[in-house]
Amino acid sequence: MDKKRVSIVTGVYNSEKTIEKVIDEIRQVFDGQDRYDWEAILVDDCSPDGVYEVLKRLAAADQRIKVVHLAKNSGQGNAVIEGYRFASGDFIIDMDDDFQMPAGEALRMLTYLEEENLDVVFARYPSQKESLFRRLGSKFNDWTIGLMTGKPRGIRVNFFMVMRRFVMERCTEYAGFYPNMYGIIFATTSNVRNLLVEHRPRAYGRSNYSFRKLVRLWSNGFLNFSIAPLRMTMKAGGIIVALSFLAACVVAVRTILYGTKSVGWSSLIITMIFLSGVILLSIGMLGEYLGRLYLSATGLPRATVRETCNLGENGKGKE
Repeated sequence: MDKKRVSIVTGVYNSEKTIEKVIDEIRQVFDGQDRYDWEAILVDDCSPDGVYEVLKRLAAADQRIKVVHLAKNSGQGNAVIEGYRFASGDFIIDMDDDFQMPAGEALRMLTYLEEENLDVVFARYPSQKESLFRRLGSKFNDWTIGLMTGKPRGIRVNFFMVMRRFVMERCTEYAGFYPNMYGIIFATTSNVRNLLVEHRPRAYGRSNYSFRKLVRLWSNGFLNFSIAPLRMTMKAGGIIVALSFLAACVVAVRTILYGTKSVGWSSLIITMIFLSGVILLSIGMLGEYLGRLYLSATGLPRATVRETCNLGENGKGKE
């Protein structure tokens, strides 16, 4: 029986101390089975440490390890999608470079995807080895993704996932400037499921995601795949107008019947500041939508490949 092919795609950034462990474990796990051939596509997102030299050494020792070196830092989403363009597998496994995601669990997720005839399997952790702030942020991000993208109820999203090739191809076709993988996936298929897997504590350093980067990542899902924010703003505006009209009626009635002045200088200023804030927020949100459309229309590259290792002219790698 012909073996199916698996492409393991990993965005690499500040992981000089962990990436060799990741590859060693992938090699041990996937060489120990006879169902799948594998390749690892490691995308160096212009990392400031010495990880690119490590990647080149790994690629020189094993032709199944492909390296893509980006000319500038483009963000995890863009880096991973760039790695997808070089993937030749029937199935794609997304793994991080920090050694928190066991390769054995990736194989188990892949087996589960085939057995249940699924399109995507997301890892779900019984107890994620992250800070309380990160866990709360993940839950909030998960809720907004469900609100904006039509994510099936009960599904928890995660960067550790397995997908079929056709889903990956839809991701590479996305033309927007700010990709959000989950939005693309749920716009492509609803045949997804979670699988409970192990999650290791971080061995070295800390997460590359600062608060600012997490907010930017969240905004990509919040604004890129739905006009729901605009609709919510419009509804909020309608509610404020209705309440203002009702308040004006109350003031008019009290003035006519009792001759009292119900609204003073302070309440007037507070109301003006509140409405001004709503207007500025609405304009800013509309401007963000228009700005993203403009950047997408310019045709500027989201990521640029500077050089590669173990990849042929057709971009599918040497066999």
